[in-house]
Amino acid sequence: MESTCTEEKKEGLIEFYDSFSDMFEFFSSNTTIHGTIRLTCSKRNKMKTTFWVLLFIATFGMMYWQFGLMTNQYWSYPTSTTITVQSKLNMFPAVTICNLNPYRFDQVNVYIKQLDRIAQETLYTLYRYNASFASEEVDVVDLDELLNSTTNDINGSFSLNPNIALVKLQENGQEPTDPEQKSYKLGFKLCNSTGGDCYYRSFWSGVDALHEWYKFHFMNIMANIPLVLPITKVTIMKNFILTCDYSGNSCNESDYIHFHHPTFGNCFTLNSQGENRKWTSALPGKQYGLSLIVKTEQNDNMPLLSTAAGARIMVHDPLQPPLLEHEGFDIWPGTETSISIALDEVTRLDGVYSDCTTDGSEVGFNILYNTSYTMQACLHSCFQYKMIEFCGCGYYFFPIAPGAEYCNYNKYPGWGHCFYRLYDRLLNHSLGCFTACPKQCKETIYHLSAGTARWPSPNSKNWVIPLLSWQEKYNITSNNSDISKISLYFKEQSLRSFDDVPAMPLTLLLSNMGSQWSLWFGSSVLSVVEMAELVFDIAVMSGIIAYKWQKMKKAAKVEEK
Repeated sequence: MESTCTEEKKEGLIEFYDSFSDMFEFFSSNTTIHGTIRLTCSKRNKMKTTFWVLLFIATFGMMYWQFGLMTNQYWSYPTSTTITVQSKLNMFPAVTICNLNPYRFDQVNVYIKQLDRIAQETLYTLYRYNASFASEEVDVVDLDELLNSTTNDINGSFSLNPNIALVKLQENGQEPTDPEQKSYKLGFKLCNSTGGDCYYRSFWSGVDALHEWYKFHFMNIMANIPLVLPITKVTIMKNFILTCDYSGNSCNESDYIHFHHPTFGNCFTLNSQGENRKWTSALPGKQYGLSLIVKTEQNDNMPLLSTAAGARIMVHDPLQPPLLEHEGFDIWPGTETSISIALDEVTRLDGVYSDCTTDGSEVGFNILYNTSYTMQACLHSCFQYKMIEFCGCGYYFFPIAPGAEYCNYNKYPGWGHCFYRLYDRLLNHSLGCFTACPKQCKETIYHLSAGTARWPSPNSKNWVIPLLSWQEKYNITSNNSDISKISLYFKEQSLRSFDDVPAMPLTLLLSNMGSQWSLWFGSSVLSVVEMAELVFDIAVMSGIIAYKWQKMKKAAKVEEK
């Protein structure tokens, strides 16, 4: 009787095949993989057998090629973002506000006056313009005479550097070769300690050039004294913040933290810790938010350092530092600014999915800000450490590391050259700080929308100003409005959460592989086990054949002897 494709083989406790052909025929006749029976049923037709063999090889190749793509995708650890919106009680953010009026410290006031007069002399030399930067008119004096005048030095050795002067430069930023050249930039030259290499800091705008030049000299002056104000926080606050109410309740003195910013003046941070339950926002809307009336008068204390009138404000997380240079914005005098706040929380996956950090412990150095980790605070700290390493001193506008001191050109003559070179490297991402400072794994983002209106209006001014004068001891100092109203509130009582989740978890990888296996072969996990069994049988059969061959080889050698 002729055998069929399902012909049964001899079976025992341990199954052995007579040949690889018998093993393959048994597998093809009994496996659950679709189409394999064609490999043996069509053995009388070699063309069909060849076709099915090639088809199976191509099918296996396509399937394992897709397996490789999926495996590579899995090992790249992709993520996807899920967005959820929930209604909940939200803690009001911290609000930092500054009066844009830097204070003249008594310890360095004589040097600030010198710097103002040098700026006057510079403007007269460049533009033949007589300027006054003090409250009283000051005659333009001879620059050399001013620099050589006797003053009470801060530490007995400090003096302004006349060599760092504001001059005309060519379009390429170098010193001009033609004194009569009409197209030029303004800037100043900074050389290293030996004078062998110089950096030209140039600007197309004369306003920007004068501001940056003044700021550079100001840093050298202020680096010699500690930031200690001779007046109390309450006095400063009352002269700046006239009224403060949150959700209809007056703010307390304990709600404020005061600090002085060298450029933006006296600053106050409300809700700096985010722990007081009174700052929980129950409902959205202006009446349930923070309302401030501030005095935005400019006393012209340092008009070349702070060129704007009004107030500087920043909304930020209570546990993060107020970096006003990067995220703050200005409030106009004589306006009411309404700022609506939308809250987002971003959660990133750490570990193999990203290099984000929870507390900055992985960055390799201590964050110089006494707050929670932020990428911007890390960048500032990294740059400050680089300044101390390469320049020997720290940049005045960033916190200083223990044991280091701030730069000034009397003690560190080439620090300005070193600073600008390093800062260019930071901006070009070649300093290594952007690599060393990862993003936060959990971040709170405040989206702000602001609108302004004239305040107080001409009709309401007649009662608003007298009421402030009577109740808040406000004294108007000019015909122009020098007060502003600021309202901050949540736009809606909802929170959007952006959470990263693995885009290719192990379960999805196995599921996709199973789908591909089923697509190409129409089989299941048990079919994979059958394949593994075939591989095992081939290995056993190969071992048996090799053993028999070695045995026969030894027997032949014995007979020869």
